[in-house]
Amino acid sequence: MSILYRMGVRSRMVTLISAAILPFLALIAAGIVFSYDEADRAARRNVASDAQLSAAKFSRIFLDAKVVLGTLRGMPPLQTADRPRCDSFIQKVLANQPMFVTMGILDADGNIVCHNKPEATGKFGDAELSKRMAQAGLDELLVGRFMIGPVSKKPIVAVAMRLPSTQGGEQLSLFGSLNLDVFNQLAQSIAVGTNHTVALIEPSNQRVLVRWPAIVPFGTAFPDHPLIQAIAQNPQGGTTLSIGFDNVPRFFGYAPVIDATGSSLAVSLGLPENEAFAGVQARSSSAIVLSALAFVIAILLSATMAYWTQLKPLVRLVQKSERIGDGEFSNPVVIETWQAREFQGLAGSLNQTAGKLLVAQEIEKRTMETERRFRLVADNTADMITVVDPAGLRTFVSGACRDILGFEPEELIGQNALQLVVAEDRDRVKELFRKTKTFDDGSSEQYRVARKDGSQLWVEVSGRRMPGTGDLVFTMRNISKRKAVEAELEAANDRLSRLATTDELTGISNRRELNRVLDLETKRGAREGLPLSVLLIDVDHFKAFNDTYGHVEGDRCLQEVAAAISKAIRRPGDTCARYGGEEFAVLLPNTSEEGAWGRAEIIRKAVTSLNRTHSGNEAGHVTISIGVVTSTGEFEPPELLKLADDALYSAKQSGRNKVVASAGAQTLGVYAIQKR
Repeated sequence: MSILYRMGVRSRMVTLISAAILPFLALIAAGIVFSYDEADRAARRNVASDAQLSAAKFSRIFLDAKVVLGTLRGMPPLQTADRPRCDSFIQKVLANQPMFVTMGILDADGNIVCHNKPEATGKFGDAELSKRMAQAGLDELLVGRFMIGPVSKKPIVAVAMRLPSTQGGEQLSLFGSLNLDVFNQLAQSIAVGTNHTVALIEPSNQRVLVRWPAIVPFGTAFPDHPLIQAIAQNPQGGTTLSIGFDNVPRFFGYAPVIDATGSSLAVSLGLPENEAFAGVQARSSSAIVLSALAFVIAILLSATMAYWTQLKPLVRLVQKSERIGDGEFSNPVVIETWQAREFQGLAGSLNQTAGKLLVAQEIEKRTMETERRFRLVADNTADMITVVDPAGLRTFVSGACRDILGFEPEELIGQNALQLVVAEDRDRVKELFRKTKTFDDGSSEQYRVARKDGSQLWVEVSGRRMPGTGDLVFTMRNISKRKAVEAELEAANDRLSRLATTDELTGISNRRELNRVLDLETKRGAREGLPLSVLLIDVDHFKAFNDTYGHVEGDRCLQEVAAAISKAIRRPGDTCARYGGEEFAVLLPNTSEEGAWGRAEIIRKAVTSLNRTHSGNEAGHVTISIGVVTSTGEFEPPELLKLADDALYSAKQSGRNKVVASAGAQTLGVYAIQKR
């Protein structure tokens, strides 16, 4: 779509014409493809036929070898055990049979018992052929594999036939080593006068026994070659397009050598791919050149017609539209009478529009002068003035936005008025908009906005409705400094409040805060009939601790005891305070006497578990004594503290490290737990 968007009229016309011509080009291309396909099939048919004829010629060599060996089998010199006579006879035969390199007789164990070279003894070189002869029929010719003859030292392929059994029942075989030069001459005669390649291939061991033109030695191995693989997969013959042994792509036909019994020998005939497609390529090149020429001529003619009948009038209309857009409404556009009526009608509409806009231009100039005067006033005020339409978009922003927000007016016009408001304050701003729209006297609000540099500041905004429109006008003032002063004052008050209610050494509530909370909880307990328990705690033998370890360690000991007491009371309404010196107080609202005593015992054990060494304490570490009092409103704060102090005194008098409940409470009793 982006390419289509950038295309002009001329390009679109050329594209349209090209699209109309493309089917014809596609038809030509299809014809070329069909011609190539026909050439492919014809090449395959020809090489397949030639390969079969060539295989028949190679097969004739094996057939001739079978005739020779079959004729020799009945000769008396080969039936005798007289080796010199046998060797001499075979030498004479071999002199008249150039297709053989060597010839001889094998026994059933593969030993040479007669040979054209009398000195040849031992095992026959093709052991596999020797084994196969034991199972061969009497008139069957077996073909061995390619090898370098151990006697002749030449590349050969052995053939063999069984001899009639001797009088002693001995099984003998007559063999001959075929001269691969004979195969090479045959391949040359087949390929002479052509660009064909002819090869005798042994797929079972992936060797090329003979190839013409000769580019490799006899019996060269080509592992995993695609032609050899194709022959192995289709031993009955076929065709393939493959890389040849010289790395030239060719159409190959291949067929088995029928009379090479017991072997996988096949003949391949290769036709160069470029020769097979030469005629098609010439015709295709001519067709492509002519098609391209016709295409270019059609494009040029079409482009010329499109320019005079489409593009030229359109350019005039576009230029007129651009002049209207630039504010030039004179000089009407002229379209020739012979052009299309649509263009003439569009030219008339543009000329009428230009006339109307000329009138509107004069009105706009007067309006702009009025607006210029208003903006001059607005831009010279410290407060930012903004006009927001019913959709919440700014339609006017005064120049004060540069100092307050860091934006130019043009950057804010057209943007949503909520865009710069901090997310947490947007609900308040929406409510400001609602009130401004609803009430005639307007509304105001304080909230935070984001500046262009990412910083935030506090502003105070007042808004009113603009009469006769749905727009709202707002004035914005930067109050960040005022807010900073207010925040500092509030923080100072908070620090003073904490200092007034917190013990400096231990960080827990001080005596003043204790009295305040105790007064509140006493009144609440009396009003609601809920129990209030007070614990008064004293560190045992603390003066001796200070005398022994010093005041610094004494202060640290009080801090640890205060922390242990604070952790032992878990409810948010419970209060822990320093009562004075080494004494602490705990207020437990809505806690019965039994519950208070149990919590006191937890506190006592918590301090004991600190295991703070205290040599002046009989326990050997820091301990505390606790007095407990519980009231349901019958005692005033001084009385509660007095009763708790009496209970604490009793705990200290009865041996310390104990919890004692006041006898002045509703439930009388003393609870004391000795340290275990």
